[in-house]
Amino acid sequence: MSHEQSPRAEASATRYIVRSRLLRGAFLSLVISGIGMSITAPQITLFLVEELHLTDSQAGLYFLTNLVAPITGYIVGSLSDRMGSRLLVFRISAVAGFVGWALMAVAMQAWMPFAINMLMLSAAGAGAAQLQAAVRDELNASPTPADNSVIAVMRTAMAFGWVVGPVLGAVLGAAFGLRPLLLLTGLSILLSIVPLIGVRTPPVRAERSSPIRSAADDPAELGADEPALPSGATVVAVRRSMAPLLLFTAIYILIMCGETVKLAYLPLYMDRTLGMDAGLRGAVIGLQPLIELPLMLFAAKLADRFGVTRVLLCGAVMAVGAHVAYASADAVAQPIVLLVLGQLFMAGVIATFGVLGITVAQRLLPERIGTASSVFLSSYALNAALGGFLGSVGAAWLGMPHLFWIPAGIAALGAVSLVALSVAVPLGSPGRGARVE
Repeated sequence: MSHEQSPRAEASATRYIVRSRLLRGAFLSLVISGIGMSITAPQITLFLVEELHLTDSQAGLYFLTNLVAPITGYIVGSLSDRMGSRLLVFRISAVAGFVGWALMAVAMQAWMPFAINMLMLSAAGAGAAQLQAAVRDELNASPTPADNSVIAVMRTAMAFGWVVGPVLGAVLGAAFGLRPLLLLTGLSILLSIVPLIGVRTPPVRAERSSPIRSAADDPAELGADEPALPSGATVVAVRRSMAPLLLFTAIYILIMCGETVKLAYLPLYMDRTLGMDAGLRGAVIGLQPLIELPLMLFAAKLADRFGVTRVLLCGAVMAVGAHVAYASADAVAQPIVLLVLGQLFMAGVIATFGVLGITVAQRLLPERIGTASSVFLSSYALNAALGGFLGSVGAAWLGMPHLFWIPAGIAALGAVSLVALSVAVPLGSPGRGARVE
């Protein structure tokens, strides 16, 4: 894709989504589930503390139950690759998610949310990753000149949900209580099936994946198609090692784990220490996804122009800056200024890694897209697990808001690791999935 093509491709991304029943349904599904999840996510710690009477540190340990997510993700992703039915797996996971959140809403014992998250919600999240795999299958079956921009627009669907969800969750939680919020989340996940009723996915097959085209990553490919194979050559699929995918996923976890710390402890800090009302707390949390919407499209354009690796590195640096801002909030007369600055930085982090992260992961293992999607997206759960542990330790050791210095340091480690990986594995274009014999 040339520089001149990028704006036109980005402008046409919406047209490709509207024309495809699968992409259109997936977009609506992500909006619905995004609203439901964002209603509860910033409130789950308050639920554990206020309804089940856990301490702040104990509530943080809830997120450690997400350590089962990689195992569940690998199993579900492998099953999806073998079955070739992405949406069936997604639908089953949505039902599991509804049941899990409904049980969470009536939980009366402190151990119940821990068990429910491990046994049901982890499987629901792994199955939901297959929706992203289905989108990639559709783009592989019907390639567009705007794949990065299509993924960016799809990613804005969930971000849109996070714009209205935190504010809605804070207000509804204050008015009706926290338990109804959990049930509402379950209902929204169940309703996310509706836009995809009757939709079929293209057949799953191992094939060469088109490169992530950018001037900075692979100038020779600009304006050119895949190189033609010699006459009579045989294309032999090569089973790639999962090591680059696993390393990239681990780096993503280092960079993003502080997001869980923020969701768990920033509302507590604003409520207990700063005394902000529910509406203002929701507005601060909801500001981030609001900014993410335009930034995601911008990130796709920047990746086309400057290269995927450079854009991801910028996102990693912004992650460090965000947590430094949170940690320093009590050092200024108006703490909300630094909190808002931190939210702006985190919007940039989500915009870059949210759009380009899943694409890079799928390119690193293109012949097993279902597995790649589930493994990478299970990092969201691992982010929660590591972030919950860090938040629990930080709350007891440093207190609020200084606990945010911990994720700041870990994000810096992730940024350095990303530089090292990009030297060893080109992130801007996939390794070739075939050899010529």
